[in-house]
Amino acid sequence: MTGAREPAAGASGGEAEDFRKTVLRQIRDLTADNQRLLQSVVRSEKRFRTLAKSVWHVQEEERRRLARDLHDGLGQTLTALANQLQRLHDDARDASNLGLQHRLNDALELTRGALRDTRELSRLLRPTLLDDLGLDAALEWLARNLSERTGLHISLQSGLEEQRLHPDVETLLFRVTQEALTNVIRHSGASHARIVIRHAPMLLILRIEDDGQGFEIAQMTQAERSAGSSGLRGMRDRAELFGGRVEILSAPGQGTVVQLTLTLDAPDAEPDQNPS
Repeated sequence: MTGAREPAAGASGGEAEDFRKTVLRQIRDLTADNQRLLQSVVRSEKRFRTLAKSVWHVQEEERRRLARDLHDGLGQTLTALANQLQRLHDDARDASNLGLQHRLNDALELTRGALRDTRELSRLLRPTLLDDLGLDAALEWLARNLSERTGLHISLQSGLEEQRLHPDVETLLFRVTQEALTNVIRHSGASHARIVIRHAPMLLILRIEDDGQGFEIAQMTQAERSAGSSGLRGMRDRAELFGGRVEILSAPGQGTVVQLTLTLDAPDAEPDQNPS
């Protein structure tokens, strides 16, 4: 130990006591240095979490803005265009101009299709149901929308009973569910999936289960380190921002379970009547 030398054999009791005090002082100094280092690490981690949450909030606000612009801007323009094409179509029909009527009908169908796609993209970016009615309503819409588009049967079993959580927690659960179901549709070959929410006063568990082909967890762990597995990594990172954890359970031929476990702080357990 730097600065302390063991007393020579036959040293007096005073020298031995001085040596003991020197060692104790160095131990106290080392302990204090370690404590300061630990406190510095904790402060750095808190600053990182605060910064990461700020970035996450900015991303969600940008999604909300883009969703509103799509709905109120492009959506309204396409609606006006569809109405104008409908009037022209009606005029062509009244004039018995079948050729023009058919062409306008084709243009009208294209416009209506673009309008549907725009509204769907707007809701996927940031469903207004999540802000207005809460997590249960948003997940019911997501399950219905994905089922209609892909043929995957998706059910929802929620213990929230339409209770509102903190807006950040609702957004976190919606994004994890959205990402997990996207992976089910892309990779699992499943015919059924189920969303399960279990809620206790200070604990929340979200499970997304499917009956797909499953996979080896070791392969998933290796793939998660690659750039091609940003979805799984993103779910874990978002959960860790709020002190939660995401677990993946799977085996070949046994389907897959994605489970988010989250301990709720007291403010998060209270309904928020004015979500931002």
